[in-house]
Amino acid sequence: MQTLSHMRRNSTDYQAIKGVGLFFIGLVYASVSSMWIWSSPLLGIAFYYIITHIESKKYYFNIGLIILYSIFVEIDRALIPFSFVLFIFIFHKVLFESFKKNIYCQNCLVPIYIVAGYMGYYLFNLFLSYIFDLQSPIFGINYLYYIITDIILVYIFL
Repeated sequence: MQTLSHMRRNSTDYQAIKGVGLFFIGLVYASVSSMWIWSSPLLGIAFYYIITHIESKKYYFNIGLIILYSIFVEIDRALIPFSFVLFIFIFHKVLFESFKKNIYCQNCLVPIYIVAGYMGYYLFNLFLSYIFDLQSPIFGINYLYYIITDIILVYIFL
């Protein structure tokens, strides 16, 4: 038995399985939530997770799954595909460092990032729909509900 003691399972294997499992649960949730307007698409949580973990290579697999999820949500909700990914990279290059340097309260950054994520994503989609002469996205009270729901979920789960 001593000779087999060095054979242990790698914990990163479980992390990959957990990420893929959460991805498929997210796809089912996104499909079901598209039928009910008051269910959040969870893009604020995705934005917060990507923005806070984009600099660590350890989280690239999870970020890739979140990007696939966001593309699915964009297609499902008739938004411009890949606009969420493009907005994240623009936000990260332009505004992320200034938020990180000037705001010292870590608990305050959660609502700021989620509000900036939803509002910036809406404005970015509005800009892209104007450029490509598409139907403009409608800003409603449901965005406020999405923001509040995602802030609560981030405080609970992340």
